[in-house]
Amino acid sequence: MQLTEKHLTEAKETVRDLLEQLGLAEYLFEVEPHADQWHVRVECALNSGWQSSVLSIDDSTLRACRTDRFVRDQMLGMLRKRLTAHGAG
Repeated sequence: MQLTEKHLTEAKETVRDLLEQLGLAEYLFEVEPHADQWHVRVECALNSGWQSSVLSIDDSTLRACRTDRFVRDQMLGMLRKRLTAHGAG
């Protein structure tokens, strides 16, 4: 993956959009490039308190989330499962 400022900005915007669609009350996130993947660190407020998760997302999958509803819905499902796995209501 060739990292450019535009590529990093798009990745951050895509992750922000996905997290917004989950309806999390409060969250913080970071996006870091690693080879052909993005490491996404998310800290979010759940019923049981703040939780931190790190996810690896393929660059091609994250890009597809911008235009492909099926891929976006799959990613939202994976994010919801990962971020609420430890006790959200």
